[in-house]
Amino acid sequence: MPKSQRTLKSQDLFFPAACLAAIVLSVLSQTARLGMTPWSEALIGPGHAHEMFFGFVLALICGYTLGKLPPLKMGLMLSLWLTARIAFILTPGALWAELLNVVFALWVVRYIAPRFLVAKKWRNKVIAPLLVALFCFPLGWFVLSIFDWPINPQAVMQSLLVLLIMLMSFIAGRMLAPAFAGELQLQNYTLKARVQPHIEAIILILPPVASVLLFYLKTQIIAGLLLFILASLLLIRLLRWQFWRCLHRSDLMGLSLGYVWLICGSTLLAYSLIVGHYFPAFIHVITMGAIGTFSAMVILKYLMPKRHFPAAVFYPPVLLIIAAVLARIMAEYSSHRNSWLVAAVSTWSLAYMWVLFQWLIRHRINRQRPLHKS
Repeated sequence: MPKSQRTLKSQDLFFPAACLAAIVLSVLSQTARLGMTPWSEALIGPGHAHEMFFGFVLALICGYTLGKLPPLKMGLMLSLWLTARIAFILTPGALWAELLNVVFALWVVRYIAPRFLVAKKWRNKVIAPLLVALFCFPLGWFVLSIFDWPINPQAVMQSLLVLLIMLMSFIAGRMLAPAFAGELQLQNYTLKARVQPHIEAIILILPPVASVLLFYLKTQIIAGLLLFILASLLLIRLLRWQFWRCLHRSDLMGLSLGYVWLICGSTLLAYSLIVGHYFPAFIHVITMGAIGTFSAMVILKYLMPKRHFPAAVFYPPVLLIIAAVLARIMAEYSSHRNSWLVAAVSTWSLAYMWVLFQWLIRHRINRQRPLHKS
């Protein structure tokens, strides 16, 4: 193939970058909190949320949605993302560091959003404005920081989190529905409830409304009620897929567990909004449990050959993420907070080390595979 026609898959660059970010950013955040590294201002509190969302999560979305691009353009995007991470850690609060985030996010979404605008159904078209909104959050963060935060950063991050719940619900639904249907068909069973368009439509409507209501203290209770309804619909949708008929499929069980984390996290976030109290551990049920499990499963499914789902590959990160979430929750209610936080970061990091290990093995196998001329 001529050099001018060569392309790179976004998965091959941004998936491993996201794994490294998950490991490095969480470890640096923990060591900063313990006073072992000088980056306390950048990676503690809002700074930790900033990097996990704008660094780790946006890299995951890029890997999943960006598709194929020329190597030079893809390399420049990744370099800009990496430079923004380093700049934020070394010079927290600097305008140029935030501008790098903004430029990266707006440049990337310029290529991502049009891929979903060509869809015919509105339920598919709505993903384009959702991605635009998600990638505009760095711009919003930059503007709000200039005006000395007229809106609480916590509300901004919770609003972003609700939109991520919407995105995960859509992507996971589109992955699980046909996969369950296909697997049950092999068992001579017809799954009638697949995409469940009416439920999916409500799932796509509730989060944007709740996301806006979160910015106003007087309407946060309404946002909480909407999230509770959302969690109920997600549970109904999962039960109608009859996941228990596919216990032998480790990939589907992993994705189903991610869906369970999403349901639990949405319910807990709804509760915290209704009672008017912020519970950091509840947020981590979504960020560590749902995002962690979904991302690990999606990356591993991308690496594995078709219809090859060994439990020995898929279950270790799932179990490690379960341990990480439980340890993070225990940290909030135990007198040994530091020990539980170290355990949470350690198991979380080990989960992504496992994914990276599988990545290296798979690429080594692909390099050694002989090429056959047609």
